[in-house]
Amino acid sequence: MSYEDFAYYYDSLMDPSFYDDYEKFIGEHCFSFSNVLELGCGTGEIAIRLSKKNKEVYATDLSDDMLEVARIKAMNENVNLMLKRVDMSDFSTNVGVDLILCLCDSINYLLDIDDVFKTFFNVYKSLNDNGCFIFDIDSLYKTDVILKDYLEEESDDEFSFFWKVDLIKSGYVHHLVEIEDKENNEHVEENHYQRTYDHQIYIELLKRAGFDHIELYSDFEDFHEQCERIIFVCYKGE
Repeated sequence: MSYEDFAYYYDSLMDPSFYDDYEKFIGEHCFSFSNVLELGCGTGEIAIRLSKKNKEVYATDLSDDMLEVARIKAMNENVNLMLKRVDMSDFSTNVGVDLILCLCDSINYLLDIDDVFKTFFNVYKSLNDNGCFIFDIDSLYKTDVILKDYLEEESDDEFSFFWKVDLIKSGYVHHLVEIEDKENNEHVEENHYQRTYDHQIYIELLKRAGFDHIELYSDFEDFHEQCERIIFVCYKGE
């Protein structure tokens, strides 16, 4: 499911330090790249940062609203992004790219495991030799332990936020998000479903797609299973 009206509130709910950490992480693991394809670019925060480093950036998302927010942000930052609506499980590129990103648990929105494999296969075909693919997932520990019966509520005179998570079964969660913008008299309600698997399943799918050099990290540090986010760094050989 793609973000709709929620896209316009997304950045206000995100911690900027998370993007700082990701920007640093990308620089530490992809030493040389000139062009980037980002799948599930959201509001374009990472894409804009990389474009400011003189990288050629193709920013894609399934949500028209997210792409519109990214377009406005890029215009305000005087950055040239090539924006396009793309289904990550069904895409191809006319030219190869050096780096492909799929961050912020975007992969977890693929509820069919066949679509996960299709995405990995599309990525492998689109990468140049020695190219790099970085993506992350919510861990089973996060979905089954941290998010189980999760409820968050915040409210003040201008804004209220409600987030409830239901664990449907191991690795499969439903998010209900409600936002009330009291200043602008707007109410947003969205339902999102995400699915995750054991990290070994992702490794098997990546190898089937062609990747043979795969590194795992937990929340930007050394890998351990009881973490919230697992980051995969995958290199395509010559």
